[in-house]
Amino acid sequence: MSAELDPRWEWIDVGTYGNPDQWIKGECNHLTPDPVHAQPTDELVAHLCPDCNTQLPAEWYP
Repeated sequence: MSAELDPRWEWIDVGTYGNPDQWIKGECNHLTPDPVHAQPTDELVAHLCPDCNTQLPAEWYP
């Protein structure tokens, strides 16, 4: 895999014989999710991935 590929995403190798170094962006790896807390109880209710804007469950572990 090329060094310049963003680690936040899975990368799928779609290279061919004549053009071996071709990649397409796959699913998000959710490396930096932000916790979402309920107000005013401050209970953890979810996580939000800022890279792909996906809501993850509260019990999700990065």
